[in-house]
Amino acid sequence: MKNALKTSAGLAAFALVLGACTSTPDPSPRLLAAEASLQKAKADPATMESGRSAIEKADAALAAARENYLRGKDDEYIHTIRMGEGYVALADTRGRQRDANARIAALNTERAEVVSQARKQEVAAAEAAAAVAEGRADRSEVIAAGAVADSAKSEAARLAAEVRAAALAAELADYEQTKTDLGVTLILRDLQFASGSAVLTSGAQGRLAPLASFLAKQPEARIQIAGHTDSQGAEAYNQDLSARRASSVGAYLISTGVDAGRINSVGLGESVPLSSNDTAAGRAINRRVEVTILDQ
Repeated sequence: MKNALKTSAGLAAFALVLGACTSTPDPSPRLLAAEASLQKAKADPATMESGRSAIEKADAALAAARENYLRGKDDEYIHTIRMGEGYVALADTRGRQRDANARIAALNTERAEVVSQARKQEVAAAEAAAAVAEGRADRSEVIAAGAVADSAKSEAARLAAEVRAAALAAELADYEQTKTDLGVTLILRDLQFASGSAVLTSGAQGRLAPLASFLAKQPEARIQIAGHTDSQGAEAYNQDLSARRASSVGAYLISTGVDAGRINSVGLGESVPLSSNDTAAGRAINRRVEVTILDQ
């Protein structure tokens, strides 16, 4: 009997939701993308182990976002989907950081072994050279020993590069990352500006703090900052606004001590959308700043 009452109550609540909406809105690309990211996070053992609490919170936030979207509550929808996206990103970050830390440890062990072998080969090359000087070896032996030492040094350099790449992934794990032809690109979807403004808020500055810390530790790293807008407004205005926002990010990083010569800022306006500009959700995705850690 109790189950029957619960079922009736559930049907009544569902009917109220349907009655509140005059028509079912088109699917939200942003919501669908967030829910797909959540399912992907759940399928990853490392993410589930390290970020279970964040995943549970993401579940609740995205469920609320879907209900708000269906009811046409735009402000509540934007708030709850941002929370859901944030929790998914946090869970994914913890999973990737766990994997990155394990990879760094493995690479450090492997690099130590390669460096040890390289030193042994260098000693062998030196001994071979001494033997030639003393008349106990010929030139070919010295060349062969040198080639072996060079090979070991190259392998050590390769492993060092892998360690640096893994360290970059762990250090900047708070940001959404993707590999591009230029290098590793950080997509800052939640770097907020006031409408029509290029002035960084205090919250936006806090969001850039991990990047500033990374650049302080990696003085050889160079970056490109690209500003993007949605298609609302005139194209020329959007181009100028995106350039000013990219410059604001660069100015903030320079204020933290980053050499201006390491930063290139560009404005791409509305020319590189990631989603449709026909919906509010799509336009929110397109308004973003991207920072690329350029390959050396």
